[in-house]
Amino acid sequence: MKSIQEVQDEISATFAAFTSPDDKWEFLLKLAKEHPGMDSKLKGEKFLVSGCASRMFLVPEFKNGILHLHMDTEVGAANPLISRGLGALALQIYNDRTPAEILSVSPAFFQRIGLNVGLSPTRANGFASLLKQIYLYAKVFEAIAAQKMAK
Repeated sequence: MKSIQEVQDEISATFAAFTSPDDKWEFLLKLAKEHPGMDSKLKGEKFLVSGCASRMFLVPEFKNGILHLHMDTEVGAANPLISRGLGALALQIYNDRTPAEILSVSPAFFQRIGLNVGLSPTRANGFASLLKQIYLYAKVFEAIAAQKMAK
């Protein structure tokens, strides 16, 4: 599996190659359409990401020291593809990682590649909330793992 830095480098190269501002949105739409989503049974209110332009769900699963993240948007929500694409992009970096790996990198990466430019305030807020939730899950599961190791 590639390191987070390697994945970020690939994403940076992809964004650097865009010749038009529309390329970014087309890329996110492609990611949204390719993202497998998740079982609707997992879409409980407790997994709802607050502040999103559309209803987005992020479900953590921690097995064998690895944080598995399941994300999807509510079907039928207004323009959920951009939000879903943003979530899919985040999962390319953070999914199937140890909490320590996730916590070792800064979410400022997304600003460095210009992803924050052109997002509506509600989408930018929702994406920031998604990243905050990913980091929160990583902190919680890192603490749980450390507690188990101490026993």
